[in-house]
Amino acid sequence: MGIVLDPERATGHKGGRIAVKCSNERGADETKYLSPAQVSKLGRAKYAIVGSHSAVQICTWNKKALRKEGVCYKQKFYGIECSGCAQMSPCVLWCNENCVFCWRPMEWMRSRGLGGIETDSPRKIIEGTIGQRKKLLTGFGGLEKVSRKRFENAQMPTHWAISLSGEPTLYPQICELISQLKSLPATKSVFLVTNAQKTEVFEKMARDKKFLPTQLYVSLDAPNEEMFKKINRSVLKDGWQRLLGSMEVISGLKTRKVVRITLMHEINDDMKFLAEWSGLIWAMKPEFLEVKSYMHIGDSRSRLSRDNMLLFEEIEKWCNEFGKVSGYVCKDYSRPSRIVLMVRPDLRDRSTKIEFARKEMGIGGEGIDF
Repeated sequence: MGIVLDPERATGHKGGRIAVKCSNERGADETKYLSPAQVSKLGRAKYAIVGSHSAVQICTWNKKALRKEGVCYKQKFYGIECSGCAQMSPCVLWCNENCVFCWRPMEWMRSRGLGGIETDSPRKIIEGTIGQRKKLLTGFGGLEKVSRKRFENAQMPTHWAISLSGEPTLYPQICELISQLKSLPATKSVFLVTNAQKTEVFEKMARDKKFLPTQLYVSLDAPNEEMFKKINRSVLKDGWQRLLGSMEVISGLKTRKVVRITLMHEINDDMKFLAEWSGLIWAMKPEFLEVKSYMHIGDSRSRLSRDNMLLFEEIEKWCNEFGKVSGYVCKDYSRPSRIVLMVRPDLRDRSTKIEFARKEMGIGGEGIDF
């Protein structure tokens, strides 16, 4: 299969046409950094391996959207196209934290970074992700509930969610990957989820806006250093200081910023920490907070119990109390995902949908854009 990208159309700069070939072939050394057992387990979890260290997956909400059975909260909150989402990671089994609530097989992480090994280029990762994602989508084309038009539109991603598994900023060319994803003609948005341990990545983003994702998520799961060490378990001795330093840099980035809090019952949901949470969040001043419950899935089941999950009503109560302390305002929610969206108080009357979504949906009024 072949996909032609036009840099002039994508970036506004003149240049020749670039033929991007999405190969269905896999080289013998493609998984040279992953063991057969790891590749097998990732395959059973419906991950498709891309190159030497990346992966893509069709998530549950992707499938529901294709079957017209619902969409994920990211579409509800921000207007991204769920059926056109490529959820991927440029370092599927590499992370510098060992969070207790992580559903990934973190005990299998190959190393704490991709330094010292030959990494795939952004172009190779993009080509491989598109090709592998197409193969994962193949079976949906014949489903009665899936319209042919929706299936065909889903072939080329319009939204890229750089998360899935591992810590994406460990990929040495993460900024260049974001820049190239944004240049694709079909791309409408790029989200990056990070644990914010590599401050230098965000300093690089601050120097050149082409490296900025459409929306930047920081996972913040502890209100203080003591709890951070118990919950996030960074392999870096100065992990808490790195997080704080990154949040300071991120606060000045001209992009949409989100703090994502994963609450665990009787671990980090005590109301006595609300003031500490507020102080941390105001240091970064994100436009959005996503407060969600821990979900008892995947490999997290060997570390936590179902009792550590919060009901949606408990999440809602926590957010209401946090709002009284911080000033952040409850704006939207998704009951199935047990998540509440909060916004900074100065943005309470503005749309949270991204500009392209507001135009396509015919939504008037001001939005939160940069």
